[in-house]
Amino acid sequence: MKDNLGKILLGSAVVVAGVSLYLYFDETAREKVEGVVNRERAKMFVRHRLNGSDAMVNAVDHLSDTEINTLMKVMNSTSNVKDKATDAFSDIMDKAKEVTSDVTHKVTDLF
Repeated sequence: MKDNLGKILLGSAVVVAGVSLYLYFDETAREKVEGVVNRERAKMFVRHRLNGSDAMVNAVDHLSDTEINTLMKVMNSTSNVKDKATDAFSDIMDKAKEVTSDVTHKVTDLF
């Protein structure tokens, strides 16, 4: 039983490695897989970030690969802007806490 399981796992690993190498070296296969992945990411973006209806999500299937790539670029840029704004706000809050702490210590030392 253990021997069969080992052979199955080894065979599965070889198949996964073979498919991975094929996708790595074959440009058209890689572009096809990338297109499918981007299309699914675009659907998730429309569904969750834009609160899109099923009709909007289904409309993503009718977009060309170029339109999907453009949508993905917009999604990535808005995500980057959001992250930068969050980081800047966190920095401001940290500095405000430091200033408040410094003022508190100085007032305490004064009295």
